[in-house]
Amino acid sequence: HFGSRWFGSGCSPELTPRVHAGLEGTMGSQHGRTAVRCEGMPSADTHPTAFPEYTKQVPLTPSMDKQLGIGKYKKYDESMGPFPEAFDFANQLKLTEEQVNQSYEHQLPFHMNIDGNKKPTYSTSWERLVAYHHGLYVPEKYRATTTADDIRLAVADFSEKVHKDSPKDACKYLQIEEFRCLNVYQYQTQPEVAAKKCMKWWNEMQKCQWDQTKFNAGTTYIEGPQMRRRRPYIFYPDFKYA
Repeated sequence: HFGSRWFGSGCSPELTPRVHAGLEGTMGSQHGRTAVRCEGMPSADTHPTAFPEYTKQVPLTPSMDKQLGIGKYKKYDESMGPFPEAFDFANQLKLTEEQVNQSYEHQLPFHMNIDGNKKPTYSTSWERLVAYHHGLYVPEKYRATTTADDIRLAVADFSEKVHKDSPKDACKYLQIEEFRCLNVYQYQTQPEVAAKKCMKWWNEMQKCQWDQTKFNAGTTYIEGPQMRRRRPYIFYPDFKYA
């Protein structure tokens, strides 16, 4: 029992006098305790699979990268200071606040090609028309991505239309958020990814519309049973006299 747990790491259990007394008094009682004696602490040399950040040289933090001298973080501008490497002591003083560019245009190239997907070529026009007819060629997927300003204007225009079309609709805000999500994930360039990311908004809007229909029809109630209509539908039987 003890060997399978400790011998593999260079540690061996050592029974204390309390354990001996407990074993003699209770014949194997669970009240005894063991003192572990380790020959050495585990390290990357003795247990390489337990320390992949050392064996594979993948530092977890910039300070760890600097301590080991690996230099993995030097390829990112966000981890470097404003001064050259010769003035690293000034960078360590944090004279200027580190700023990570979180703008939409800066982060989008890390996930997709902003110039659009590679446009397929067809030898004849009828081949392109057949591919378009069967949904294999969608021209919108091969144009450049939209910017943050374009998305903001499109969402504002769509919101204005929704508010004018159905001002009393309780689900209109979910509809607007779904449209915003689709534009953020570039639904024209990558419709599969956008549909997967925005599925939650579509699902919530469908449930909202179903609940709203039941509330308007009187088949359910919001404020409790006392707000329920007496007859859910016109030919509902009156059980009191039937």
